[in-house]
Amino acid sequence: MVQITSQDKADELSLPMYPTGFDGPPLPLTSYVRIHKVFLLNESLISHRFGAVRLAFKQKVVAKLIGLIY
Repeated sequence: MVQITSQDKADELSLPMYPTGFDGPPLPLTSYVRIHKVFLLNESLISHRFGAVRLAFKQKVVAKLIGLIY
């Protein structure tokens, strides 16, 4: 799980989320994935699913995360 925020930090650690990379209702604000804010979440804490990112966007997130590690 990574943090998603509407705050644009204008750095290399933010990846913008466009409507083309997201399945579900449109997000109310332009949002950004914070690549360096990775955390674990217990599945029992999730109350419902709002939407999901598409595979191509998920691959971008994983590639940026791997680039951050190496």
